[in-house]
Amino acid sequence: MQFDVPQPEQTITVIGGGRRFVAYIIDSILLAIFSCVIGFPVGVVVGLAMQGGEVDSAPVEQLLYNCLNLIISATYFAGFWTATGQTPGKMATGIKVIKTDGSPVPFGSALVRWLGYLLGAIPLGLGFLWIAFDSKRQGWHDKMAGTYVVSKDIAIPVGQPLSVAPADSGGGAVAAVFFTIVVLGMVIIVTLAMLLLLGPVVGNVFSNIVENLGTPTP
Repeated sequence: MQFDVPQPEQTITVIGGGRRFVAYIIDSILLAIFSCVIGFPVGVVVGLAMQGGEVDSAPVEQLLYNCLNLIISATYFAGFWTATGQTPGKMATGIKVIKTDGSPVPFGSALVRWLGYLLGAIPLGLGFLWIAFDSKRQGWHDKMAGTYVVSKDIAIPVGQPLSVAPADSGGGAVAAVFFTIVVLGMVIIVTLAMLLLLGPVVGNVFSNIVENLGTPTP
């Protein structure tokens, strides 16, 4: 008669906000470069196609550019998380994304995690700030997708029971305050930048609507 011997629980160290924030900055810079390289020719083509028309091409170009940015971002993050668990930013900081059972991240979960990025950024970055105070160092995107961020060198056998310990548990309070200040500062900067970029576009859209409404039908 055989008995199943329970496997001993393995404690893994989950990474806090500091290294993850640095990784995200690196990824954001790379994404900005990709967006410029791909978005510029698209804008030129759209501008030439609409040249001479009565409709202002600026709002259309901005809309296409924003949609293109979302597609590039989703492909970048979800693709790297699925392929290796690491974006270039995470490779540079020595961390990776895994499922809470230790398995690699499938594409569906990676896409949900990316959507969690968007949702977590909307309420003043609260979804990211959550990392600093959560005992498992999970942001909203991690909780939505069922993921942890760990050191790249960690190896977890299939079916191994897991428990977690924060890498920054010793100075958790200080790290949480610092991370909160940094993220809030970034949120304010990004919000102002979006207002500066989208403000003229929204203004053009409303101006065109008003002009069209005020133009008498022949």
